[in-house]
Amino acid sequence: MSPLNFFNVASRHAEWASVRRTVVATNIANVNTPGYKARDVEKFSIESAQFAPGLAATRPEHFSLERSTNTQVSSTFDAGRQEYHSGNNISLDRELSKLGSTSREQNLNAGLMKAFNRLISLSTRG
Repeated sequence: MSPLNFFNVASRHAEWASVRRTVVATNIANVNTPGYKARDVEKFSIESAQFAPGLAATRPEHFSLERSTNTQVSSTFDAGRQEYHSGNNISLDRELSKLGSTSREQNLNAGLMKAFNRLISLSTRG
């Protein structure tokens, strides 16, 4: 098992959250655009399995090695959505829920990084 750099994982998660928030905000901005299809990014757990294979999965479905290493933005993640009379498939409730959960994940990530950084700073003081 290779050593896992916490700050590398946290940094990648922050990048992922930034991309996802941008994609969700674009979906919300286009809620009334005829023909616009909602887009999303892969779950972070899928992406992290590639760059951090040292993470242990508690269940086989938690980490799948079948996806690529780059954060992929795609409209296929929401292919089963209801299409409205305007031709778009954006549910404002669903997009706001995604935005809220991504924001919570990003805040948790920032808090963990801050606490870990404080721990390292205290341990190096002599």
